[in-house]
Amino acid sequence: MTGGLYLDAAATSAVRREVLEAMWPYLTGDFGNPSSHHAVGESAARALADARAAVAAWLGCRASEVIFTSGGTEADNLAIKGIALASPRGRHIVTTPIEHEAVLESVDHLVRLHGFETTFVPVGRDGLVDPAAFAAALRPDTTLASVMLANNEVGTVQPIAALAALAHEHRIPFHTDAVQAAGWLPLDVRELGVDALSVSGHKIGAPKGIGALFVRGRIPLEPVLHGGGQERGRRSGTENVAGAVALATAARLATA
Repeated sequence: MTGGLYLDAAATSAVRREVLEAMWPYLTGDFGNPSSHHAVGESAARALADARAAVAAWLGCRASEVIFTSGGTEADNLAIKGIALASPRGRHIVTTPIEHEAVLESVDHLVRLHGFETTFVPVGRDGLVDPAAFAAALRPDTTLASVMLANNEVGTVQPIAALAALAHEHRIPFHTDAVQAAGWLPLDVRELGVDALSVSGHKIGAPKGIGALFVRGRIPLEPVLHGGGQERGRRSGTENVAGAVALATAARLATA
């Protein structure tokens, strides 16, 4: 961008200089495939592990609970489809009509192709979900509830901890799309009480094409992408080491 004043950082942000410097070696010198059993691949694998640990520290979870993705859309797809299809509970999902399209279209996919039902909990004039209405929407066959942390259009911050607690009273997994909240709000999954959480790098100064999904270890997850079994079998595809390093660096800078 040359000239002018950019005022749309909520849509996307420029790559921060520190992030570019951190990821550059993994685009040029240490460019190995982390699954390769040679020195260059092992160096990439160590960088990937370090990045995963850093993202886990940011989210307040274990490194084994972090799945690197291509961005927020893939993270939401994996959370919604992966948890719903792996659950033996039933075929019912609770969400809201103001979710990002990545959530709404994933839910619609399950309705059209897998026979799921959806209850959309309405929001008030202030954009907030009423916890009582949310609780009333939960059913014995509800397999997943998903409510975004911060709305990408109006910025409303939902009472996620309270909603997750209501879901857990019925042993229902709870997912939150935290893409828009990253860099602005704490994302400690222990305090939020969520079972899955999506983030995207380009919102916080990392490049487009990298994101992450936290999934609590005890939650079954059906893969959406199949292939080489990377990411502990939950997301196949050669890992984006440079992107993972970038996300970890951007997360550290955003919370410094």
